[in-house]
This record gives sequence, C-alpha cells and structure tokens, in this order.
Amino acid sequence: MTLQSRILEAAKTFDAWAGIPLARRLAGRRRSLPTQVDDALLVRLWGLGNLTLLAPVLQANRDRRLRLLTLTANVSFVRHHFPHVEVLPLPAPQRAGFAPAVLAACRALRRQPPDVVVDLEQFLRLPLVLLRQACQAPIVGVDTPGQERRPLLDVSLPEDPTRHAADTFADLCREAGLRTPRGPGGLRVTDAAVHRMAALLPRGPGPLVLVHPGTGDHALARRWPAERFGRLAAHLQQTLDARIVVTGVHRARPLSRALLDHARPGAQDLTGELDVATWAACLAAADLLVTGDTGPLHMADALGTRSVALYGPASPLRYGPRLPGSRALYADLPCSPCLDERSMKRTDCRHFACMQALDVASVARACGEVLGTPAREPARATRC
Repeated sequence: MTLQSRILEAAKTFDAWAGIPLARRLAGRRRSLPTQVDDALLVRLWGLGNLTLLAPVLQANRDRRLRLLTLTANVSFVRHHFPHVEVLPLPAPQRAGFAPAVLAACRALRRQPPDVVVDLEQFLRLPLVLLRQACQAPIVGVDTPGQERRPLLDVSLPEDPTRHAADTFADLCREAGLRTPRGPGGLRVTDAAVHRMAALLPRGPGPLVLVHPGTGDHALARRWPAERFGRLAAHLQQTLDARIVVTGVHRARPLSRALLDHARPGAQDLTGELDVATWAACLAAADLLVTGDTGPLHMADALGTRSVALYGPASPLRYGPRLPGSRALYADLPCSPCLDERSMKRTDCRHFACMQALDVASVARACGEVLGTPAREPARATRC
C-alpha cells in the first residue's frame, strides 16, 4: 500500500470508530422535505468519476442554487465543467487546514442553510454528523447495510449493489426534488483546449487509443499490471497501427514508465501533462480508452468516447461503462466483488487473482471488436 492509501484507510477506520456511535446517539425526529427546492447542497468528497456521473443532474438544474461539498483536489474539475456550481472545498483529511475548512463550511451552511442536502457518499458517517449539526435542512442519502447511516438521514433509499451508481445518484437527486436526466453527458470541451490538444497528439491514419493504467490510491487492487498494458499497447500498434497515448496523474509516472518499457517505439507519454480542459479534449478526440475501474472511464462515457474497461474486485454492474459499444471485462471469480460500499471499499486480498485472470489476448480482442464497430452514439460534450 502507498502512504496515500494507508492514510485513506486510517480515515475510514476513524469514521467508523467515531461515526457509528454518534449516529446512534443523534437519531431523532425526521425532517420533512420542502415542497420546492431552490437551493440544494450535494455532498461528494472523493472521485472525479463520481462527480462525472452527477454531470447530467448538475447541468439540468442550472436555474437553482447548487452547492457542492467536495475535496480541494476536485475544485478545478468542477469549476471548468460546472462553473455555475458553488464549491465548498475541503482539503484531504491528512492535509493541513482540514479542520479549519470543515468549521468554515459549517459556518457557511449555518448562515445560509440549503433547502435540502443530497448525500452522495455511501458509507461515510462523519460528514452526515457535521451536516446535521450545521443546519436544519433535511438530508437524503443511501442506507447501506452495516454502515449505520439511516439514523442520520431524513429520507433514505436502500443500497442496491446491482444498480449502476449513476442510477443511485439520480434516484437520490430525484427524491430531493431535483431534475434528473438519464444517460451520460454534461462535460465541457473548449475550442481552445481542442487546438492545444491537436498539437500534442500523434498524427497518423491509425486509431487514437488512450491507455490509462492508474486507479485511485484507495483501491490498488483494481489495477491491471502495467506490463500487460504495455504488451497490449504493442499489440495494438503492430496489428492496428494504433497511435498510443499514455495518460495519468503525475504520481502515476512510475506506472507509465513500466508500461512504456513494453510498448513499441512511438507511444506518447502525457502522464501528468494535461490540465482539466486539455484532458477532456484528449478524451473527446480519442477513438478508444483502455483503463481500469477509474474516473476517466466515466469521463469518456460523458464525452462519447468508447472504452474497454477492466474489472475484478468491483463489479461493472455498479461502475461499468454505459456508452453503447463500450466493453467491460470482468473475471467474475467466486470471491468477486470484494470492493463495495458494504465493505467500505476495503479488501484483505493480496493476490488480485481477478485482475490477473484478464489476459492480454482477451483485452486485445475486445479492443479490436470495439474499434471495428462503428460508433452508435455521438459525443455528448458541450462545445464552447
């Protein structure tokens, strides 16, 4: 485990240790939902992918005041794609200034309470504890078995591990009184970013394939080996004359280097080089994204770019691609899935047999099938 993942696990442990008894103590009278919602607070701390799944709702409710409680790391993404949304940023729990930022957010909500709170976290309790103390707005959220969240919710929906997270989010927002269009979409691609991206991408007649080997630090078990990504890239270069671009955040550079050691010459490494706007333009320009269970997959959905996504410890029923023509590969071993909301996305597995079961030949075959089939749905990006 990385230091970052250890810190995240410690934060989950503290949330359970402190949040469960507080939830039991604070159980009380249920607050009623308003007849009209003009001001809504949405809570989603981690995950650009999860924020992407919210994009249609955020765009469909532009005429209301929308506030979003999220981590500081997500602020540039939100401000680029959803400039009408007011952000209440919190540093990650291990960062300096976390406690003062929490107090500042609570004071802001006490001064101007929203009409309703939509909690889009699915196993955390301490954010709910703070929100119940900060304002009197009713809270809508998911009652995940074993997580003791229901006492803190005024309206609770049952957790269903067989439904896509986007549908769960839509159900919560609809229950809270917001408009909830279905399907991926809602991200912005600017003309300026398209021009910048055109200068960076490799030219040639072959398909443009983005290979994104990283996943979030809180679930390293979701990663397919970088060496296999590299062998896949080499295969696509040799058989389809694919233009390979490797992407990822700055801290994923060791993964990208390991991948490139097995790819053929000509693969381009843009790891850590793309800002929010150019990353969206890059995804929108691609013919295919190959990645694991991670945020860029949902961004590709929203931008109309098909994907081949690799799953093992988490089920694609919950977080798989939704764009027609995309593929999710899942070993579906007897022990899978072991990463879900009921387990607080924790696993004791150190073998990762589910990801090892996905061989390069199977993934290459899926990529060829996707690239050989005409796209069935246009991009849904907003061009500006």
